[in-house]
Amino acid sequence: MSEKDLYCCLLCDKMLIRENVWFNHKFDCIEGFVNLGSQGRIWNIANHALLFMVHGLHRKWKQPVAYYLSHGSTKAEMLVQFLKEVPDACQNVGLHVVATVCDMGTNNVKAMKLLVSTGGRGEPFFQFQNQAIATIYDPPHLLKCTHNLFLKCDLQFESEHLDSQLPVIAKWKHIEKLYKRNEPFMIRSLYKLTDTHLAPVTQCTMKVSLAAQVMSHTVAAGIYALVSSGKEQCLHSFRFHKK
Repeated sequence: MSEKDLYCCLLCDKMLIRENVWFNHKFDCIEGFVNLGSQGRIWNIANHALLFMVHGLHRKWKQPVAYYLSHGSTKAEMLVQFLKEVPDACQNVGLHVVATVCDMGTNNVKAMKLLVSTGGRGEPFFQFQNQAIATIYDPPHLLKCTHNLFLKCDLQFESEHLDSQLPVIAKWKHIEKLYKRNEPFMIRSLYKLTDTHLAPVTQCTMKVSLAAQVMSHTVAAGIYALVSSGKEQCLHSFRFHKK
């Protein structure tokens, strides 16, 4: 690959695995226990795997590079250690890791904060071998979390009207009003909304596709249409108010 094609990001995610042990004839050992790489093995049966994969930025390629077996979720401090070991191995074979990507799990968030604090820059970067590596949360998970928070909390926005002193509040009931007003006309497909979107069960709150359809341009356009017609007082702006 060319020098440009060697630039990549490092992705990590955990998965639940079935507990099982077996004898490895090649290495003359029993597999299936907790294996933390350089941190050693523990005689607990593993039920989680933490996988690391690199993905090209300029050229489309991807490659799993490491995995660790644990009993339960990987602790933040241990994850920090892995995020130093794996990039080091990648750099040793000529890859240039410029970013890490993970979801917003509790341990992941804590690990990112620990890494960023060691950088001392107060920015979403940490220093590794005199290089700044960006820490990025997985955008689909960010969208899903935004949707799930919107189900529970109202959002305050800046008003587009300079002479208005009233706060502009976005509420989940605005989307419900759009759905109910649109229901008699049988054109729900225009907004891609169904009963599942309006009253999601636990499993559905984990679906990124449902979150994307609710937080979409077509739903926003429908709300704007109601506001323009003067029939509903809904959202007037989509610019967040920083507190």
